[in-house]
Amino acid sequence: REQFAGRLCPAAGGLVMAKEDSAPANTAQPAGVAAVVGRLRQIEQVWQLQGDFHRLPISVQGDCHAEFAIFQTSGELADDGSELVATVELGCRLTAEVEDTAVIPEEFLDKDNGGRAVIAFVHGSYMITYGLNEGGGLSDDDVGAFCAVNGVHTAWPFWREFVTSSLTRSGLEAVPVPPFTIFGSHKPAVTSKDAESKPRG
Repeated sequence: REQFAGRLCPAAGGLVMAKEDSAPANTAQPAGVAAVVGRLRQIEQVWQLQGDFHRLPISVQGDCHAEFAIFQTSGELADDGSELVATVELGCRLTAEVEDTAVIPEEFLDKDNGGRAVIAFVHGSYMITYGLNEGGGLSDDDVGAFCAVNGVHTAWPFWREFVTSSLTRSGLEAVPVPPFTIFGSHKPAVTSKDAESKPRG
């Protein structure tokens, strides 16, 4: 599938989302993750730094389709190696069939699916602090790999709740937000239809 990207959504603060075929996951443990996990003492704090929700005031026909993206991850190690601070930025957009696409701004139209438009967008950023034992020897690559996997995994339950509550408070039906799998057989990103179509174990 083509990425919906490259397409800016003004209501999303200029962020661009990417779309793949399956659930957010990593196919193998990235180098460096184990180095941090071996020194991990505990998760100390999780903060939501920013949370935005935008919705077009239009009539919707049929089911909504959700797509999720991991925009950015990063991390920083304390000078004494006792703490690692991860930041994670996540996004979700909701598309649906609309009665009249002529009233929808062009940048909100889903050009890959005629008659559908981006009706809502959710954006959240999180900061997580991890306590470490003797983390001074970790490299920048170790920290980056850990944040890209474990940082997202830690933030994901808070992100799921924020997406669900934002949609329901706006009057839209909540969509299933699939779990984030650290190690599995999937590629990064997910659509709600993909998640619903998978057999339950």
